[in-house]
Amino acid sequence: MDKRRLTEIFNRGFRLGANDRANRGLPLSRATPPPSHIPDCPQGQGEMSGDIAWTIGYATGYQIGASDTELASVDVPGAHGMLSEMSEQMLEKVGAFKKMSDES
Repeated sequence: MDKRRLTEIFNRGFRLGANDRANRGLPLSRATPPPSHIPDCPQGQGEMSGDIAWTIGYATGYQIGASDTELASVDVPGAHGMLSEMSEQMLEKVGAFKKMSDES
C-alpha cells in the first residue's frame, strides 16, 4: 500500500469536500452530514484503495475541512481549529488506511 499516494488522493478529496460544503452555504461543523452523492475522483484511480481514499477524503473534508475562503479569512488557520488537510500520520492514527485496505 502506497500510503503517501493515498494521502495525496485523500487530501484532494478533502479539499473539494470542504469547498463544496462552503459553496452550498453550510457552516463548518462536525454535525454537517456528508452529501448523499460524492463526486467521482477526477483522475479515476483505477483501483479500489485510491477510490476509497478519495471518497473518505471528500466526506471528511465536507464535514470537518475548512474551505479555501475560510482558511484565507484568518492568519493562522490551525489556531482557529481549521483543517486544510490530513497528514499520513493522522490517517494512520484514525484507521483510514485500514479501512482503505479492508474495503479493497
